[in-house]
Amino acid sequence: MTLAALICAYHESDEPGGPLRATLPLAGRTLIERQARLAATAGANPVIVLVERMPPALLAAIDRMRGEGIHVVVARNVADAADAVHPSDRLLLMADGLVATETHLARIASAEGQAILTIPDGFGDDRFERIDADSRWAGLALLEGETFHRTAAMLGDWDLQSTLLRRAVQSGARHFAVLGEAAEERAVIAERVADLAEAELHIVESASAAAGGWTSLYLLAPLERAATRALMPTALGAGWLSILAAVLTALGAFLFARDWLWAGGAILLLATPLDGIAERLSALRLQPASGRSWWRYVMPALGMLALGTLAWSLARESGWGCLVLAATTVAFLSALHVEVDRWKRPRPPFLAERKGMAWLMLPFALTGLWAPGLAALAAYAAGSFFWAQRRAHGAH
Repeated sequence: MTLAALICAYHESDEPGGPLRATLPLAGRTLIERQARLAATAGANPVIVLVERMPPALLAAIDRMRGEGIHVVVARNVADAADAVHPSDRLLLMADGLVATETHLARIASAEGQAILTIPDGFGDDRFERIDADSRWAGLALLEGETFHRTAAMLGDWDLQSTLLRRAVQSGARHFAVLGEAAEERAVIAERVADLAEAELHIVESASAAAGGWTSLYLLAPLERAATRALMPTALGAGWLSILAAVLTALGAFLFARDWLWAGGAILLLATPLDGIAERLSALRLQPASGRSWWRYVMPALGMLALGTLAWSLARESGWGCLVLAATTVAFLSALHVEVDRWKRPRPPFLAERKGMAWLMLPFALTGLWAPGLAALAAYAAGSFFWAQRRAHGAH
């Protein structure tokens, strides 16, 4: 069965001028963009936005979502929404102004039959509709398409969102309770910008980069978080940051080949936080992670190229042993990559990788010991490979 999503976007906020709740700013975009991306991440297609008026901010948000590949259907009335949902579909209902988490969406979307996400009565106010004496609606429900069609046919002047909720309760939909103590479990229904402050802080803090090495976790994390906050309101995409990282790494390799070792090393260090910032922006905007895209292959290759050109420059003064060290490092790194790819567990952060090796080279560069630095990188790569191999064989 197809999963469709219905997002109500017609209630006005309490902000001056009466903008829609759906267009309140959240994490550099609008609230409805996060709602639609969450629904799409949960597998909803199409995402139906029920509106009564189309202000420019809402129109721009819908255009952005469509540009990112989300199948958004604009319904100007209940009949239009019903036309977009087949009776055999499952329908994910999302309350107007709701800020939920991926955990909430995954939990309700995976339920069998009709289901309602609830919070204890004491954890919500009148923005969360009361279901019974002990619980309130948390803003998410999973309905049958047939239930939606029957409700749409008899709606009249009633509010669709509230009527659908009552029909679901009357039909015996399962209740999934959210306790609400933990910040990551809280749902918010925003009526003003101030309601989104805590939710936005949590979203930004939780938008972490994909599992990486020790530099990403400990050394570069503060810089990556600060840069992510600064880029959050901009239109700059994660892909451009990835391209910039590749260009800078290639430039570093070129500078090494021209014997400009300090300039090349500085450029390589400058490139190291860029892919982490790109990962964080993707997570923040609920966009598909870079995963195993082109630059995931290009960046290690460019890093190895930079190592090779550095060794070539050093070999002119320190002998061919530098080339042997670089070749040994590349061989162990390649073998390590193959070994780790076989695992079905997270990669430990202390293993050798491009960014960590760039920063490990820094103290050797500062003291002019470039050739011993190459030996240290070779030893690091070899140690990482043998540790990974031992762990893999030990698992069998």
